Amino acid sequence: MPVKKFAKEIEHFHNFLRRKGKKKTYQKDLILETFLKTEGHLSVEDVYALVKKRDKKIGVVTVFRTLLSLADEECGIARKITLGDGLTRFEHCYQHPYHHHIICNKCHKAIEFICPELDSIQDEIIRKYNFTPSHHRFQTYGMCEDCRNNRQVEDNQDYDTEKIFARDALKMALNMETRCLAFFREAAQRTIDPAGKEIFERMIPEEEKHITELNSELDELVQQEKGLDKAPIFLHFDSGELEEMIPDLSGYENRGELRLDSKSAIEISTKLNQSASEFFKKYADKFTDTLGKRILMNFAIQEKNHCDLMKQRMETRVQSGMQ
Repeated sequence: MPVKKFAKEIEHFHNFLRRKGKKKTYQKDLILETFLKTEGHLSVEDVYALVKKRDKKIGVVTVFRTLLSLADEECGIARKITLGDGLTRFEHCYQHPYHHHIICNKCHKAIEFICPELDSIQDEIIRKYNFTPSHHRFQTYGMCEDCRNNRQVEDNQDYDTEKIFARDALKMALNMETRCLAFFREAAQRTIDPAGKEIFERMIPEEEKHITELNSELDELVQQEKGLDKAPIFLHFDSGELEEMIPDLSGYENRGELRLDSKSAIEISTKLNQSASEFFKKYADKFTDTLGKRILMNFAIQEKNHCDLMKQRMETRVQSGMQ
């Protein structure tokens, strides 16, 4: 039965069963496959109804016990959550970004999100009390906008959180690159020194090319998952942190004029790429291995490569005696 798409999860589950001295069965594999193919927050009854369509002989007790195994901390394929309606539900967590929930008490809609800043505050408090955590859960209960305004609540489409995280990671990288492009355009326009202007002008098409590649990657991802472009924001990040990396050109003005020679232009460009690389690497390290983490890490590597390219340009100009 093993499906290629879920090969890692299936192998991980089989290894878990082996360590626990439990048998691997067709029924358990079918329940696992059914659970993995269905995104969202699923109750035992939800999974049981789906499994029954494939095999009517499987009982609800088998479904319940298998889901408990998947949610075992040592297994880590599923995570138990509650949405305020008295039911225990299960959601994917294997190679999915750990996230939090905002839950409506009336319609029980759950909005998922990740916020590294929030997690950092929590980690700081844990360290302050020298506490060793085993697990944690942050859920906010209240009433959604639709229920407050007595609007009909649309069916809450369930999305693959790994895909949404990847989408938002690409948008975060695009946000950074767009800011960099705007900076290089402004610097090229304002710099009076011809050699410095040339450096900044060379940066513009390189940034444009990277933006085009990121947009292409984003379009491809959105096409793979129906409705992904309309899914709520999942990754919440402080855009101010990205803005802080952009150099302030006013600090390089002399009597209202911007005179940046090639050496200064290369140094500024190198510093910007290096800051972006270090920031995105540190940001990616906050997450477990997911597609979104790999996108953030890949962006950090690309910025590092761009930084190395700028250093090579600097060495070339120094060797040629150009200023």
